[in-house]
Amino acid sequence: MTGAGDSWLDLLRCAADAVQTALAGFDRWHVGGDRPDQYALDQVADAAALEVLDAAGVGVLSEESGLRNGTGSEVVIVDPVDGSTNASRRIPHYSISLCLVDSSEARGNALNVGAEAGGVTPRAGLVRHLVSGEEFTATVGDGAHCNGQPISPSGRTSGERAVIGVSGRSGADLPVWQVRVLGSAALDLCAVACGRLDAYLDLNSNHGVWDYAAGILICAEAGAWTGEADGRELFHLEHSGRRGPMAAGTAQLAGLLDGFGRRGRR
Repeated sequence: MTGAGDSWLDLLRCAADAVQTALAGFDRWHVGGDRPDQYALDQVADAAALEVLDAAGVGVLSEESGLRNGTGSEVVIVDPVDGSTNASRRIPHYSISLCLVDSSEARGNALNVGAEAGGVTPRAGLVRHLVSGEEFTATVGDGAHCNGQPISPSGRTSGERAVIGVSGRSGADLPVWQVRVLGSAALDLCAVACGRLDAYLDLNSNHGVWDYAAGILICAEAGAWTGEADGRELFHLEHSGRRGPMAAGTAQLAGLLDGFGRRGRR
C-alpha cells in the first residue's frame, strides 16, 4: 500500500472512530431528526465525522449536511450511518461508509454549486459495521481487505445457486436462487466483495452516492464487476443525484441481472 493510501485510510478510520464513540452512549434511537427522512442518530454521527474531516481540511459530501469545500481537491463522501432505520429499531446491522475522492478533474465549479461532477476519482474507501466493528477497506491499486486480510468475490457465474442482496421491490422474480434485503447498501456491497453475497442490485435506482461509493470501490478492488443499470457514472458530487448501483462477483452474473433496475423504475 502506498504512503498516500495509508494516510487516507488513517483519516477515514479517525472519522469512523469518532462516530462509533459518539453513538456508544447514545440513547435516543427512535427520535427523529430535522428532516422527515432523518433520525437524531444521523445528526449526532454526522457532527462527529465532520469534526474530524473539517480539522483535516478535506471537502465533504455528506448525506446529512450536504457539500462543503476543503482546502484541496480531496473530498470525503460520507454516510454517517448507512442503515439508520435498522439502527433506530435496534436491528444490529448498520455501518459508516466513507470514500475519499479526488475532485481535481471535476467539470466546472461542482464543489460550490453541487452540479454533477465528471472526473471525480475514488482513492480510498472504508466501511465499518458499527455493531460488530468489522471493517472493510480499499485503496486504488492495492486490493480490498476485511480486518486487514485480502478479500475476493465468490466468482459465481450463474443464478442457479446465487444469493444476492437487493434494495427495493421487484415486479418480477429475479433469476437467482435466493434474495436478501438487509438494509445497509454499504454492507451488502462489502458482502459481494468478500463472497458472502454473489451480487447486489438496487432495483429502483434511488441511492445517493454516499450509500455506495466506498462499497463500489471495495468491490472493484476485490475483483468484482461493478456498474449501473443505465451506464451512468457512479462517482459524482451531486447531493440530489440518484443512481442504481449494481455489483456482482462476475460479469456473467451481472449480465443475468442487467435490466431489472430499469424495470423497477417503470
